[in-house]
Amino acid sequence: MDYFNYVLDFVEKQYEHILDEPEYLFYQSFRNLTEDAKCLYLRFSNRRGDFFRINKISYAEIIDLHSAKDELIHQSFIRINENSDPLQFKLFTKAELLKHFDFLEKSQKKEDILLELTETDIPIIHENEEIAEVLKNEEVEFIKLLFFGYYRGRMTDFVIRDVGNVKIEKLDETKFKPWFESREEALSVLHISQFRCMIYEVQEAELPLEEFIKEIPWTEWLKYPRSAKSAEKLLLKIAYYLEQIEELNLALEHYSLTDRHPSRERKVRILEKLDRKEEALEIAKSILDNPSNATELTFATDYLNRSGVRINRSMTERLKTAPSISIVKDPDLKVEQQTIDYFEEKGWNGFHAENFLWRGIFGLVFWEEIFDESHGSFHHPLQRQPSDLNDDVFFESRSHLLEERLKSLKSKKSIQSHIEKYHDEKDGIANRFVIWHESLLPALLIMVEKVPLKGLKQVLLEMSKNMKENSAGFPDLFLWNETDYQFYEVKSPNDHLSAQQLFWLDFLAKSKIKVDVLKVHYQ
Repeated sequence: MDYFNYVLDFVEKQYEHILDEPEYLFYQSFRNLTEDAKCLYLRFSNRRGDFFRINKISYAEIIDLHSAKDELIHQSFIRINENSDPLQFKLFTKAELLKHFDFLEKSQKKEDILLELTETDIPIIHENEEIAEVLKNEEVEFIKLLFFGYYRGRMTDFVIRDVGNVKIEKLDETKFKPWFESREEALSVLHISQFRCMIYEVQEAELPLEEFIKEIPWTEWLKYPRSAKSAEKLLLKIAYYLEQIEELNLALEHYSLTDRHPSRERKVRILEKLDRKEEALEIAKSILDNPSNATELTFATDYLNRSGVRINRSMTERLKTAPSISIVKDPDLKVEQQTIDYFEEKGWNGFHAENFLWRGIFGLVFWEEIFDESHGSFHHPLQRQPSDLNDDVFFESRSHLLEERLKSLKSKKSIQSHIEKYHDEKDGIANRFVIWHESLLPALLIMVEKVPLKGLKQVLLEMSKNMKENSAGFPDLFLWNETDYQFYEVKSPNDHLSAQQLFWLDFLAKSKIKVDVLKVHYQ
C-alpha cells in the first residue's frame, strides 16, 4: 500500500502535463475506498491475470473480505461472474474440472481439457463459484508506465531495495525528469507494449500475423523519442518474421522504416535474394563508412569482400599468425583456467578477466558521470542506471565530462587512487559495470600499473561511445609478471572469434596494449 501510494503521489506530481480524466477518476475513486478494499484491489492488480476465485482469497491484512469485495463491486473496481472468457478455466485444477464436467475424460491432460472447454461452459462454473474480474487495469498500467517508464513495471523493485537485496545509489529527486514529453508519446509506448503481447499470443496460437500488422501506425509511433525505441524493437521482430515466411518485399518495407541494427544487414541480404545487387552494395558501403557496431562492420566487410570490393583488414593476418600452446585436456577445468595454469608454471600471474576488469574500471572511473542526474536520464528513485546509457545520446551529452575526467587523471597513481576511493565509498551499490568481488580492486590496480596510460584512457572513452555493444567482447585473460603483461583471447579448437571480440583485439592493438589471440591445442 505504501509503495502504491508513493507511485500515485509521484506520478500525480511529475506528470500533471500527461494525466487526464481516466487517471484522475481512478485517483479519486481509489482514495475514497476503505483500507480493506484498497488492500484487496492491490492484491488483485499486483498478481498475474484478470480473474480470481473469491473462495481462494485469504489475506491476513484484510479484516472483512466480503465487505471489501462488495465495496469493489459497487465502485466498479471488480465485477463478479459477468465475463465468459475461457481463461477462467485455468483457475481450476484438473480434478476440479473433471468434477464439474462429466463429458471430460480422466486420461486427458489439463492442457487438452482447456482446449475442449469453451465460453458456453462458463455458466456451469459460475453456478458454483464467484469469479472476480479485475477492472481499471488500463488506468493502473498507465500510471505504472509513467513511473517505471515501461509496461508492467514491477512493484517488487521497491521490496528488493528495502530488504537490502540491492543497494541503489542515492539520487536527487528534485532533478528527476518525466519519461515522456506528452500523453501521446506515453500512450504510444503503452499501445506498442500491448500490441507486442498480442503478437506473442498470436504466434503461440500458430496464427498468421499478416492481418494483425496491416494497420499498425508506425509513423505515429516512430515520431516520439521514447516510443520510437519500443517501436523499432517491435518493427525488427515483425520484419524478421516476414522475411522468414518469404514475404521479402514486405519485410524490406518494414526494415526500411528504421536504421536500428540489424535492419541494414537484413536489407542487404534481402536485396541480394531479390537480385538487386547494386542496391545491396550501396547499403554495405554505407555501413562501412558508419557502422553502428562491430557485428555490422564485420558483416559489411565480409559481404564486400565476397562481392569483389576488396577491403583489407590488418586483423586477418594477425589471426592467421596467432601464437598457440599445447596442453593436456582436463574435463574438470575450463580452457581459460588451464591456460592460466600453463602460464603460471612459466612464472606468470593470471586472471580470467574478460569483461570483468574493463567494465569494473569504467564503472569506477566514471561513477559520477554515470549517476549524474543533470542530463535528464533519471526518472524515479529505483533506477540503477541512466535511461540513455545504451543510446548514442549518452556519449553525445557527456563527452566533454568524460574527457575532462580522463584529463584530470594525469598519472597511473591518480587513476589508482580514484578507483580505490570510489570502490570504498560505493561498495555494494548497484552499478551495471561493477561486479563487487574481493578480487576486483587488486586486479584493477595491477592492470592500471601494467597497461599504457594513454591506451587505457582510449579504451574507456571508446566504451562510452556505444555502451550496449562496447562493454563486452574483451579478451579472456590478463597475464603479468614483474616486467611484462599480456591480454589473450583464448580459442580452443573449433572455437571462433565473434565480431565484437575482433573489434576489441583490433582496437587494443592500435592503442598499443599488448593483446593477441592464443590458440590452444589439446595433446
